[in-house]
Amino acid sequence: MNFRMSLFTKLTAVTRKSISSDIRDRISFRGCMHSTCIALIISVVFSTSLFAAELSRQNVADILTPYALNNKFPIKLSAGDVHGEVQFDYTFDQDLHRKMADVYLRYQPDYACFVAMDAKTGEIINLTSFLKEREPIDNLVLRANYPAASVFKFVTAAAALDSNKLSPSSVIPYNGKSTSLYKSQVFAHKDNKWTRRPTLIQAFAKSVNPVFGRVGARVLGQEMLSDYASRFGFGEVMVSDINLPPSKISLTLQDEWEVVEAASGYTRGIRMSPVHAAQMMSSLFNEGRMVRPYFVNDVTQANGDVLYSSTPAVFGPSVFEPSTAAELKQLLRATVKSGSARGSFSNLSRYRVYRDLEIGGKTGSLTGDSPKGRHDWFVGYASKGGRDIVFASLIVNKEKWTVRSAYVARQFIYHFYTQQQELQDEAMQLSAK
Repeated sequence: MNFRMSLFTKLTAVTRKSISSDIRDRISFRGCMHSTCIALIISVVFSTSLFAAELSRQNVADILTPYALNNKFPIKLSAGDVHGEVQFDYTFDQDLHRKMADVYLRYQPDYACFVAMDAKTGEIINLTSFLKEREPIDNLVLRANYPAASVFKFVTAAAALDSNKLSPSSVIPYNGKSTSLYKSQVFAHKDNKWTRRPTLIQAFAKSVNPVFGRVGARVLGQEMLSDYASRFGFGEVMVSDINLPPSKISLTLQDEWEVVEAASGYTRGIRMSPVHAAQMMSSLFNEGRMVRPYFVNDVTQANGDVLYSSTPAVFGPSVFEPSTAAELKQLLRATVKSGSARGSFSNLSRYRVYRDLEIGGKTGSLTGDSPKGRHDWFVGYASKGGRDIVFASLIVNKEKWTVRSAYVARQFIYHFYTQQQELQDEAMQLSAK
């Protein structure tokens, strides 16, 4: 058993109050396998200027970000003589973290990260990073240098549907392989006896590159695609209580072929963070507006005085009209039922927890360089009984595949809604007494 696995085994057997100083010291290395498997108690003295009578969101972000990048989320910090010790209450669900750690420990991908948030409030429910081997690398889930790959087809589809240029049933023919992208497929298409004619739903579900390349070049164009990318927050600093790097499009999109590549996600010129990927999905539940992610519930002094309290909020103008959300959900559900993620979500009816559970998502796969390896995305949502969550799952493997990102997401959905069902059952039992 390697060091990272044995360390985790020790950590999961203790509560945060009983963590020995030895284990605390040993977990402080950069790139800790499971970034938030347990909250660490760290004593650090800050200048009193950082702790005014109240803390702003930016104050909290400036304090926590260096720790979060190092895979640490301190419970207590010393604020000097003015405020003494202050305590941070995080949004993370420790039980779900342990369940996600078990999944990664079982399959041992080279790199992995997962984030889930409440779709209507932005509360971060889970934030997990995994490294198979020790490496000097920042917290994987907080980075924004992963190729967005075919996840960007969600932006393309939203633009086409919201502008009423296409509907879910629109037919877009193409020739050749669905996974290839050649200029002849986009600019010189001619119907023949081998031509395939998928609807937009089918093309999205199976991630057909030539179709989305044609949509980008022939339906949307550079200006509209850029506009919707900006609406979804690409190139914009994400406001949160941890400083997060923005997702970026390094392409100018002035060249028509760049528009084709961007619209299909067939490029390394679009980089995205897992947190932003999940945030984009929140627009499906808030009449086209995205939520502001938050990691901290509140910050308090030892005497109970509250220095900071989070305020759940949606922000900015609507990315798309409320009616577009229903059409996008159709596309996302098709990915799970009959598209590129169907293998990871097979046989759901065998389990009680999946009954009446709506699941949708988008896959994406592309070779990236930081870390090096094949990047496998599954970004989506789940909804049942008034609890709506959005998430992003990312696996990076150097060579051998051990688990798909969509299957990891399925495991989280199972554990989250099992937990919700147990709470509901307990409440019903109490009310019956």
